[in-house]
Amino acid sequence: MSESRPIRLPAADFNGRLLPTVVLKNWNGLRVHSIPRRAVQFRLIPSHRFSHPDASEGLIYLAEDLETCLWESFGDAILNPGSLIPRSQWMNKRVSEIQIKENLKVVDLTETKTRSALKVDLSALKHTDLEVPQAWGLAIQNHPAQVDGFYYNSRFTNERCLVLFDRKGMSSNLKSKKMGDLSDLQAASLFLDENDIALV
Repeated sequence: MSESRPIRLPAADFNGRLLPTVVLKNWNGLRVHSIPRRAVQFRLIPSHRFSHPDASEGLIYLAEDLETCLWESFGDAILNPGSLIPRSQWMNKRVSEIQIKENLKVVDLTETKTRSALKVDLSALKHTDLEVPQAWGLAIQNHPAQVDGFYYNSRFTNERCLVLFDRKGMSSNLKSKKMGDLSDLQAASLFLDENDIALV
């Protein structure tokens, strides 16, 4: 039998621990979303990494670059044999820039010191059993510090991403600007070519 490492879930005293935070200032992110949907929309989707079914607030996921957005949206399909993306899905997506208008308080899980303080390792945050990262997402969301969200690493590009909670007034603090539909963006077409992805 092969050895296995422990699966680390939030400790029973997690709410009593100090939650290290940073202040988010003048931050712009990107989001790939369905064309019929608003760019700023908080949702709870069971297949999303931190969307715990017991969460009382929806989440919105953002990335700092388009490549990471595309990998986060289509990565599983890209890594499957043939690297095939349904054309209908690709044609139905849009890229929007999301600007934070006022300062937010977030936890930076991309920092080793923060993960050490919270006793969480990267394998838990990227675990394929979604109950594990969702447990961490819920613990941070429910912590008495009432942070606005947290940074985490993309499981595809390892670049920094941001998830925000639908706290009071959060929607009004986010301003969106349409960057373009995937079918019209040269950078999106280049992404398909560079990764040998076929639309079917």
